[in-house]
Amino acid sequence: MKTKIGIGFSNQTVSEKAGKEAAELALINGGIETPDFALIFSGGKHDPHDFLKGVNQVLPNVSKAGGSSFGIITDDFIGYDGFEVGVTVFSSDNIRFQSFTAGDLNKDEFATGEILGKKIKEAVADDSQGLFVFYDSSKQQNPPMLNFATPLFAALEKHLPAELVVAGGGFLADMMLSSCYQYIDNEVYTQNAIGILMSGNFTMDVAILHGCQPCSDYITVTKTDGPVVLEIDNEPALEVLDELLGANHGIDFKDFAMNVTLGVNRGDKFGEFKESDYANRLTLAVDEEKKALIMFEPDLKAGNEVQLMRRSLDPKYVTEAIATLKKNVSNPSFAFYIDCGGRAKPFSGVGFEDADEVKKGLEGIPLAGFYSGVEVAKVGKNLQALDWTGVLCLFSDL
Repeated sequence: MKTKIGIGFSNQTVSEKAGKEAAELALINGGIETPDFALIFSGGKHDPHDFLKGVNQVLPNVSKAGGSSFGIITDDFIGYDGFEVGVTVFSSDNIRFQSFTAGDLNKDEFATGEILGKKIKEAVADDSQGLFVFYDSSKQQNPPMLNFATPLFAALEKHLPAELVVAGGGFLADMMLSSCYQYIDNEVYTQNAIGILMSGNFTMDVAILHGCQPCSDYITVTKTDGPVVLEIDNEPALEVLDELLGANHGIDFKDFAMNVTLGVNRGDKFGEFKESDYANRLTLAVDEEKKALIMFEPDLKAGNEVQLMRRSLDPKYVTEAIATLKKNVSNPSFAFYIDCGGRAKPFSGVGFEDADEVKKGLEGIPLAGFYSGVEVAKVGKNLQALDWTGVLCLFSDL
């Protein structure tokens, strides 16, 4: 049986009603009576237990997984006000879903990755094709701190077959780093990482959408402290970037946060620019006293060469990337998009809605997705945490 997909959404403000409405709509839209699995996502303003209660009124005995989202994306709807929820149901003889969880993420990301990786390794079969990994971006709210994807995925990757296609993201309830939640079947977790292993007679292909290009020569990080970049080329980081941006750029240091992006080229240093070779690092905040950048991840170290990146104001890079992906795919049945919350139009600094352009490029293919804090995909041969990035997954029946 060809895979049947049903996608539903709701922006009801009552959590239980929202879960119920989205689940009902998913079944109707997919023409599905008894689904095998459901992906479920709820906005940060919802009560997770009430949301799951509403979903379970419609899907009481269905395996499910998901979590908090900054917003949701479907064929018919894009929203990020905090009350949006999304439910995607699957009915298929071609895809099997298995979900795994590991806790205490806020205590030790690497240890959580080890536990999750070992569980997944035991379940991987000869026909395992793809893996989603989601985790709680927020470690705590006061003071704001993040769980880091870099150690989590470094531990996880050691246990995964090299050929397994992996994509993931960090759940983000809102820009204030409020508590996030994860769903596995009928349980609600927090400070967790979850894995969804997908096996069967299908393919999962991934495209990375950055929308950033280098606008400087290579500069060298010379002093760091965890996620804090203190010096570049032996000068205070903020002063170096201030000079690179040019005279009279008019941007206050405080506004570098969520706007200044550094790119790490994982490909040929002096070769032709290839978007897929870059891992971008977005500035989370600035320390004006130390003239330092505070990044989303702690992986920039002294000696790393980076470039200042500029965001594309032309949406054609989205449609071009999707067209390239589709050329290598036959019989696409479903698309799933993990999109950085900073790419939503009110926060992106560009004049178009990134997810709208994705919808246009995938016309006729069912689309679901959510807005994330950090995105993860393979850059070259290794899993890489990404910022200000979209990770598009395209599924095809064989």
